[in-house]
Parts: sequence; C-alpha cells; structure tokens
Amino acid sequence: MREGLALTGMMVVFAACGSVNYRVNASVDAPRTVAVLPIRGAAPSGLRDVTRQLLHSRLQARGYRLPELAWVDRVLSEHDWLRDPERFTSNPTALAAVIAALQVDALLITDELDESSFNVILLRRHAVNGSARIHDAEGREYWSAGHGASNFGGFLLTSGQVFAELRAQGEHGTAMASLALADEFVADIVGTIPLREAAPLRAEPPRITHLTAARTPRTDGSERILVRAHATTGATLRFELAPHTSGVPMVQEPGHAERYQGEHDIPFGTAVQRVVVRARDAFGRETASEIAW
Repeated sequence: MREGLALTGMMVVFAACGSVNYRVNASVDAPRTVAVLPIRGAAPSGLRDVTRQLLHSRLQARGYRLPELAWVDRVLSEHDWLRDPERFTSNPTALAAVIAALQVDALLITDELDESSFNVILLRRHAVNGSARIHDAEGREYWSAGHGASNFGGFLLTSGQVFAELRAQGEHGTAMASLALADEFVADIVGTIPLREAAPLRAEPPRITHLTAARTPRTDGSERILVRAHATTGATLRFELAPHTSGVPMVQEPGHAERYQGEHDIPFGTAVQRVVVRARDAFGRETASEIAW
C-alpha cells in the first residue's frame, strides 16, 4: 500500500536521446562536396523538409561544401529522379550517375525518417528516428549513422511538479516539439561526421555572355519578350524586365548546354528600362549582366 502511495506521489519527466550508432570508413577518402538528397520515410513532408535543411546547414558548418537544395532538386527533376528517389538510392550504378549530374563527390542519403507520438497522460513519448549515410561515386559508404531523438514524460496528480508537466503536455506533439526533436536528431548524427577544413571551390562563379533581348507583337495585343544568353553549364538563370518584372526562369536550349532562353509576355508598348539576367551556381554564387533598352 505504501509503495502504491509512493508511486502516486511521483512524476515521470525525463528526456532520452540515447547514443548514436555510427560508422566511419577510414579506407574511404573524406568527400569535399556533398549533396543532401530529399529525405524518405513516414514522417510528415514538412518535417522531412526541415530535417533536410538542418542537415545541410550543420554539415556545411563542419567544413563540407554543399550545393543549394533548390539547385539539387532542379537537377534531380530534370533527370526525372525527384519523383522516385528509391530508384537510384539503392542502385550503385544510378548513384554514380546522380553524383556526376550534381557535380559533387558524394551524396548524403537519409532513410526512413519517422515520427511517433503517444500521450496517455500518465505516460507520453514523442520521438524522431532515422538513419543516414554518405556514399561516394564508387558506391562506397564513407559514413553512416542511426539514431532516435525522443522526449518522455507523464504525471500523477499529487506530484509537486504537476504544473511543469501540464505545460509539457500542452506542447506535446506540436510542430515546435517536432522541430526541436528534428534539430536534436540532426545535431547528434552530424556531430559524428569528421570535421574537415573547408576547401576553396574549384570552379569560378557563373559567367554570362551574349545577352540579347527581342520584342515580338502578338495578336492578342501583347508583346512577347524573348531573352537569350550564354552562361556556365548547370547554372540557374532568371531574368528581369526592370522595373516591372523579375524572376522569370530561363532554360537551356535543346542541344546547347551553355545557351539559355526565356520569354515573358507584357502589354504592348510597356516601357522597359533594362533587361537583367542573373546566373546562380550550385553553391549560391551569383553574377548578373544587363543591357539597356
């Protein structure tokens, strides 16, 4: 009976993250540039996206060069890889093709990211679990880790810490709680990746040449502006018609990797002060070129 009363007076409030199970293959050279692929798993898409962004920023802080996520997704989409990542993440030959297309040394692949939560007042648990690995172009695994970040708690009403637990109950399972666990998960696993000195980028910033623009009247009373430019292969190009329009995408011309074009319709006779083309490379470096009109 006394044991039962003692239990009634207890509160269970603790956090548990456990140790990270990881492996670093010393026989594989540490990559210099790593692309973080979209994350798979049962976790909500928003949590997977945030976790990917956290992986990107934390790995970058450890000295690795990482192409921007938007650039990675654009290249994956152009090769029809974005819809079905499992088609290449489990295939060494396909992995090599992805690494070549992304122009990096290795890929960071996160598998089966999962979020689980239950709350029965006396006991609650909220966890984010997953595994990740870094593969090079030869299919070798440089690093891998599996981990789970979790919070536990619960209370019986005679506890002296009841108000703290009531607040925790209110936060349990919320988006902020999920974000905190995702950040803990990422910090724990990335912390096991060896530090390296950030190396200078090999390529020069993107270049832009041969910029031209032409106006063509249309039968509906508008004008079509066609912008063409030569730029570094693989760059992301957009143009603006100052002061009215910005961010119009440009695409590579078929069969010409360094030729880009884009078009935009405007009301006939609209004054355009200048045409500006901006090129951005995988690592966020941007250049611009313009012509007066």
